[in-house]
Amino acid sequence: MFNTLKKSSLTLLIASTALLQFGCGDSADPDLVGNWYKKDVPSFGGIPRYGAVSFMINNKGYIGTGYTRESVPRVKDFWQYDADGKIWSQVAEFTGAARNDAVSFVAGGKAYVGTGYDGVTTVDNGYKKDFWQYDPTTNKWKAVADFAGVPRQYASAFSIGDKGYVGLGYNASGVYQDFYEYNPTTDTWTEVATFLGGKRRSATAFTIGGTGYIGFGINNSAATVRDLYQFVPGGASGKGTWTQKTVFNDDNGDFPPVRSDAFALVINEKAYIVGGAGNLSDCWEWNPSNDIWVEKTRFEGPGRGYAAGFVINNVGYLGTGLANSTPVDDFWGFNPDAAVDDDDN
Repeated sequence: MFNTLKKSSLTLLIASTALLQFGCGDSADPDLVGNWYKKDVPSFGGIPRYGAVSFMINNKGYIGTGYTRESVPRVKDFWQYDADGKIWSQVAEFTGAARNDAVSFVAGGKAYVGTGYDGVTTVDNGYKKDFWQYDPTTNKWKAVADFAGVPRQYASAFSIGDKGYVGLGYNASGVYQDFYEYNPTTDTWTEVATFLGGKRRSATAFTIGGTGYIGFGINNSAATVRDLYQFVPGGASGKGTWTQKTVFNDDNGDFPPVRSDAFALVINEKAYIVGGAGNLSDCWEWNPSNDIWVEKTRFEGPGRGYAAGFVINNVGYLGTGLANSTPVDDFWGFNPDAAVDDDDN
């Protein structure tokens, strides 16, 4: 079964927050901007799942691995989305073990997928540290150097330039705050500056420009949090620097509530934090140029966490995930600057 530590504690921690969120089926707030649409966006090509990985290369989106309700719940199939043709096509199956809650990043035109949980508790209690490279030009996977930290799931990853960064996460021994840089040219991992926000799992990660960001998630005390930290690589130490960005408080503006397992879409140099575990469906825009948060039209599908998605030609796409305790396969487009259109769902 899917690792239940987070699931049980998470239900207790965010139940009250989830009740405050808009539920599925409510009409969109007319005062908010941003249009979610289902029309002409086909459902995910594979079976419903959550805890999958996703990425975009050469204007094609990819989703694979994850946890399902099938008799063998963890899967390793991978699917490519062509936004122009509005079609999903199956590509080469992930070569590593089937797993959920892995991470992915893109560097040098190739994708890298690793860590996660495969349920084989006789080996590292089921937690993974292997990493695999996918080359879309050859449609092949190959093993690369294992992640340098301990095996884990619920880690976070982003890429900056031609390097990937992976850290945080959880295994049976605890929660982590270490972070590592992967260099595809040398196939090596190097530890970088420790995450400033403390031990963390189920956080949300994204990249804008040459800067990585980590926020939200669950801390070492099993509390769901809201914060945002910036990572800039290099520096005098060569290990990079973490800096806290938004200081969240309810006295100086509107901010997103606490959450874990949310998804981030980056469109036109702004981040959009969507949903989260506990059936959250709200959507928040963050502008790094002024550190201002703006609430956008909430996601119009069922609220969810553990979703997957990508951005193609400045259109966000989000789907799969866990909604009302059920894996789903619906997929939605998002235009953050458009008015709500109730006729395109």
